[in-house]
Amino acid sequence: MAAITAALAPAGVARAAEAESLLLPGIDMRSVEFTVGAWCRYLVVDEAMGDADSSTVYLAIVGREKTPAGNAYWLEIESGPFGAPPAERDVARALIDQRVQSMDEGDSLYHYVIRVYTKKGQGPVEAGNPDDLKRLTVVSPTSETDWQIDPRGVVSTPQGELTCEHRRFEKDQSRDVPTGRVTLKIRQTDRVQVWISPAIPIFHLARCEIDRTRETRTVPVVRGIPDSGPKHSRTTSAIVAYGTDAKPLISLP
Repeated sequence: MAAITAALAPAGVARAAEAESLLLPGIDMRSVEFTVGAWCRYLVVDEAMGDADSSTVYLAIVGREKTPAGNAYWLEIESGPFGAPPAERDVARALIDQRVQSMDEGDSLYHYVIRVYTKKGQGPVEAGNPDDLKRLTVVSPTSETDWQIDPRGVVSTPQGELTCEHRRFEKDQSRDVPTGRVTLKIRQTDRVQVWISPAIPIFHLARCEIDRTRETRTVPVVRGIPDSGPKHSRTTSAIVAYGTDAKPLISLP
């Protein structure tokens, strides 16, 4: 399951996922269950440099349409700062081809988004361009063998304790960025934990924790530019409510 933001979901959702995520951290579009009326609400907390930023994300399946290729479903995403009134929240609505469930590694999401609309706060509903999603692909880990899996994990949520499949994954990345006569060496470690419960609709996500460590240094050493040392950040997504009576939040033009 990939931690598969920004082009479809409103700005600010899952910033710590660095555009490798769609909707919110921990979601894999291939795992989506299209049941009209299903909805989930998550609390997302980003922590970095001693600061914490909380937001809520609401996901809902609000309709179905027939297409020449089969069925497509309307997925709505509402997001905003924790506790913000509706006037300060953003909504995106996308018609997604059901075949996204078999999306291949490296495939781009825009192949499966037929139409997309957005609404920022009290502004008008505006049509988007699915081509803007070309850079969003299924990202690692994509193989079952990449995960350590405990089929009987337990996680505490505002919905109570849930028995979940608990998955863990760790990835180290190093890269060199040449800048003139200096090379910037970057190392990043991602540790991902995901708890999946069939009791939760749409993506079955109960909780996701992504811990990142990032450090940089220059070669050769440049006076006045010290090594950054390790910098840590964490993004946590947790289910706070779900149900089966979703209604559309926006009307399409």
